[in-house]
Amino acid sequence: NQRDQGLKFELLIPVTSIEKPTACLSFNCHQDHFGQTWGLKFADGEFCHSACVGFGLERVALALFRHHGPDTEAWPAAVRDVLWSV
Repeated sequence: NQRDQGLKFELLIPVTSIEKPTACLSFNCHQDHFGQTWGLKFADGEFCHSACVGFGLERVALALFRHHGPDTEAWPAAVRDVLWSV
């Protein structure tokens, strides 16, 4: 599987428990699986490789509230600066 092959990476954040952190972001490298499946090739004839990134905005929001509390004005300035500058 992707995890055993080092092709899947997750950002795990302890939202509800330290023992079972929540995956808030995932990166998966498919290698040439979809290139072969759909016949996608580069100009040199090699099958294309693909990857995907996924993130759960609700999971990131839960993690922020869990770690910094419900009052966003009381969050650390560095956190607010990053979030509010986007």
